[in-house]
Amino acid sequence: MRQLTLVVAFSALAAGSAHASFFDELVNAVERTAKDTARQVVVQTTTQLVRDMIIGYTIRQVRTDDEVAEDYEREHGDLPENARVASYRTEIQPGNAVSPGTEVRVRSWIEVVPGRSGDRPSIEERLTIWDNEDNSVALKSMTKAAGQRGGAFSGEFTFALPEGLPQGVYPVSTDLMLNGERVGDQKHGLQLVLRVRPEGQVQLLALSAVR
Repeated sequence: MRQLTLVVAFSALAAGSAHASFFDELVNAVERTAKDTARQVVVQTTTQLVRDMIIGYTIRQVRTDDEVAEDYEREHGDLPENARVASYRTEIQPGNAVSPGTEVRVRSWIEVVPGRSGDRPSIEERLTIWDNEDNSVALKSMTKAAGQRGGAFSGEFTFALPEGLPQGVYPVSTDLMLNGERVGDQKHGLQLVLRVRPEGQVQLLALSAVR
């Protein structure tokens, strides 16, 4: 009889443990689903906010193809057969934090050496803003023609950061294409932060450049 009582007791304990384990798993599953749903909402909102941004682009020639060619020949002795990109660099301005609605400028400097063949190169520049959580997800991308001749150029992408973006680091990349092939790229990190004022108010600041 005592053995039977022990068996019943152990069975009840095992059933209770299994029951508790089932509810623990159920609670965990509900929490995971809630977190996944919340994350999807944030991603969709962030994506839509960035996609709705207007990005401007300007490009101007600052040195002629002859001036660039003279410098190249002085250093290398002769021009290349076909046009090539000699240098490409970018920077983000302003360098300190900015608030939503403030214009952000991604400035570029491009130098294209003309070729002996006299070809007219097709130069394009692309700006891409990436997700702050999944850096492999492009939120917005824009490609613009930068010219069809040699020389030195100054380009500039401009955009205003929207209200409502979650804090985090938003990678920004630029790519330079010559005749459809990427020949240069630059990457920057833009950090969206929340700052608490001394009086306890929360002020939304945004995007200090991080290299």
